[in-house]
Amino acid sequence: MAQLPTQSSGSAVTGSNIDVFDTNRFSISAMQKASKSELSYDDIEGTPYIDNNTGAANNLPLGKFYTPNFEYLETALARYNAYTDKIEVSPLDDGVDYYFLKKEPDFLYVVLKDKKYRAYQHENGIGYFVIVSDDDNRSCTLLKKETVSFRKAKKAESSFVTGTPDSFQRHKDMYYLKLDATIVEIPRRKKDFYKLFGKQKEAIKNYVENYKLKWNDEEDLLKISNYYNTLLL
Repeated sequence: MAQLPTQSSGSAVTGSNIDVFDTNRFSISAMQKASKSELSYDDIEGTPYIDNNTGAANNLPLGKFYTPNFEYLETALARYNAYTDKIEVSPLDDGVDYYFLKKEPDFLYVVLKDKKYRAYQHENGIGYFVIVSDDDNRSCTLLKKETVSFRKAKKAESSFVTGTPDSFQRHKDMYYLKLDATIVEIPRRKKDFYKLFGKQKEAIKNYVENYKLKWNDEEDLLKISNYYNTLLL
């Protein structure tokens, strides 16, 4: 049975030197080519990539890279693979060979279209999140996690049942709060949500109730996060 590929759908390359990048700023490892027993992304229905394309035809995967101080570094072809949780990068004059950008927590910012990605350390390891807040320098930052999973093909058990192909499935985005250096998933229970704010939980509860906010809505979560930061001034 074919196995899921672990690399990009782009061509495989060897080595890790890319002239357009300063290797002191970027840690890039070459992707490995899939073996004959593995599926390529072209064989799978759907896509593992989040659509962050830009340009006149909305088909250009441009990414801008910034330092931890948010100083501009580089522009390159870049895309976020939500299945592997990796940023894939290619020089502007290439676009065929893509490389994995090494995950380093609290390091580079990667702006894809109108979204700002950054890698953070959390309970499940190091992963990329979208920064929903204006920045991640305050006590409370709202983050969003985009995920895609792989669903294996199912054969039709009878002529009355239709089989399904190998496919990628995009899941509902999950929201997290970065409270100082700790990243916590938004709890399902409102009571547990308020506990995240410690001594300010009653103030947050009153704010949510007064303005009829929802703790599972992105816009409302952003308001709550911003309000919490004002309580700490």
